[in-house]
Amino acid sequence: MRLRVLGVLGSLLCLIAVILGTLMLQSISRNTTQDVQLSRLASVNRFVELGTHAQDATDHEELQLEMDAYSQLFDEGLLISLGGLQFTSGGIDPLDPQVDAVRRRAALNLDQTGIPQISPFSEEPALIARPFGNSTQVLGSVVMEVNLDDARQAILQSWGAVVLVSLSVCAGMLLLAERLTAWVLRPVHRLSDAVAELASTQIPAPLQEAGPPELRALSRSFENMAQIVTDSLAQQRELIAETSHQLRNPIAALRLRVDLLKMRLGEKADPDGVAAVERELERVEMLLDGVLRLASAEHRLSERSAGGAVPAGADAGTVIPARLLTEEVERQSAAARERGMLLRLDLDAPGSRTARALCNGFELQQMIAEVLENCFKYASGSQVDLSVAARGSVVDVVIRDHGPGLPAAELEAATERFWRAETSRQSPGTGLGMAIVDRLVRANGGELLLEIAAGGGLQVTLRLAGTQDDAGA
Repeated sequence: MRLRVLGVLGSLLCLIAVILGTLMLQSISRNTTQDVQLSRLASVNRFVELGTHAQDATDHEELQLEMDAYSQLFDEGLLISLGGLQFTSGGIDPLDPQVDAVRRRAALNLDQTGIPQISPFSEEPALIARPFGNSTQVLGSVVMEVNLDDARQAILQSWGAVVLVSLSVCAGMLLLAERLTAWVLRPVHRLSDAVAELASTQIPAPLQEAGPPELRALSRSFENMAQIVTDSLAQQRELIAETSHQLRNPIAALRLRVDLLKMRLGEKADPDGVAAVERELERVEMLLDGVLRLASAEHRLSERSAGGAVPAGADAGTVIPARLLTEEVERQSAAARERGMLLRLDLDAPGSRTARALCNGFELQQMIAEVLENCFKYASGSQVDLSVAARGSVVDVVIRDHGPGLPAAELEAATERFWRAETSRQSPGTGLGMAIVDRLVRANGGELLLEIAAGGGLQVTLRLAGTQDDAGA
């Protein structure tokens, strides 16, 4: 934006300088032409007076001497027609068509006293002529071939000075335009950076008031708005977390009352009704747990975006994903067998057992657990393959099930909060599992990849930044 504004503003200023410089050049040329014309007309008038009074041979000799002296001094040609005589000096050619045409016009009592505007790049001399005589007839004429070399040289020097001054003015105007553009646009750039930082970190950056008063007022307004938005988002997160936490006590009390009611009613209790109440309580508890985990994951993500520190007590160093997968498989094997599933851990790929990833160990274990929970819900009775792949600077933790999977059109929506596939809406779940995994993996600088596995099923890849350390380091 700065270059565009500077280009337009600089072009306009340079155009003004060029126009003023052109007017000055024309003025110099015009004034020099007028000076030369007045000077030469005065000389022509002097020779007109001499020619008028030249009556005999002695006068003619004096006239020729005057002409030769003038031509030697100014390097200009003279042609004086007097009766049937012609006197020349300075190398003027009476037979030259232009000279002859001017002489003939003067013989008809038509003078030519104007000099075309002098240009430093032309080479042709100028001709001026004036007839003389009495009131009844033309006795003769004076034709002068004006040498314009000195005038052209003077104009060229003046033009050079004007061009240098114009270039200096253009440079000064460009510098002024650059300073002015920077002064006006610097607050705009800072405001743009602050908007981008607010969008990525949800933390307002302080803005220094600078530039025109309108931009200063805009900066103050943005700071107020950003602070209000940030406070509102923080209050929303706190409200969700506190509400979810506070609802645990009433739900626990409801579950206790349901248990007491079952004991008091005994055989009179309606088993289906009690079971329905217990299922609803379990669903609410599951939803609250999911919301709390999601709030925690989004808080971690906002901390990373803002460059915040990892909470105290969290392991923010490197981890060996193979060990965490092994531990999680051992922990979840019994639950998998109850669902008729098989957890198959494959660590035979080169480097998979010793590969290290930059990730919070507790959060990586939480991500693996969330993905396995999804497999248990939506791929019951199938095999789940778990593996680690170290490729250059990244480490992939891959969990693939052999269930029905997801349509390609729904893969992108799977990480949205409370989103559930059409085919799984009747099964228990909150639609928060993949959203939690997505926030946690991004909070650790990684990426969540969902793909349709070859042969069917869903493949989940947790792509994390790897290190060059080996397991024994």
